[in-house]
Amino acid sequence: MTIALPQLSTQLEPAQHLAKLLAKDETLTLALIDSEDITGLKAKSFTASEVRFDKVVMTEAKLEKTGFTDVILAGCDLIATVFTDASWQRLHIKSSRCSGVQLQMSTLKDVTFTGCKLNLANFRFAKLKNVLFEDCALDEADFYSAELVNVQFKNCTLEKTVFSAAKLKSVDLRTSDIFNILGIDGLAGATIDSTQLLTLAPMLAAEFKIKVIDD
Repeated sequence: MTIALPQLSTQLEPAQHLAKLLAKDETLTLALIDSEDITGLKAKSFTASEVRFDKVVMTEAKLEKTGFTDVILAGCDLIATVFTDASWQRLHIKSSRCSGVQLQMSTLKDVTFTGCKLNLANFRFAKLKNVLFEDCALDEADFYSAELVNVQFKNCTLEKTVFSAAKLKSVDLRTSDIFNILGIDGLAGATIDSTQLLTLAPMLAAEFKIKVIDD
């Protein structure tokens, strides 16, 4: 699977007081943001291009309709951060806490999540294309009615993850742990291995009302 990586300038300018910058303009370009805290901040239509966020805390911030292009978020705290209706292209989110992050109705293209906690993440009605989840926890994440095209879950955990009414094309779940998937019919079009098939067998039987009787 080929995913376009973020393309950032080698000469990013350190920027401080992120909250004030967003209140003033809500646009960031060619910037390095390090160890800032914008917990609970509200900023609509916030855009960022060629920006690196290091150890930035965005807990419960409301950043709806964000437009991120060529962005890296490393070691950030995105717990319950609201990115509803966002547009992300060429992003790498790594080693970040993203539990309960809100990305419903968002469009993600060429996005990589590496070593992230995405438990309870909300991707309802989102569109994901060329997306990699690697070494991530996605327990109880919600992909209800989401569209996933060319998406790979590599060495991830997915327990009670919701795929109800999802549309999948070229989605690879091999190497990941999948348990108690909700909306098993939404996995149509996914690629799994034989061991995973055995894990899903009881859920498939329940979904299609198959009786299993051992004499």
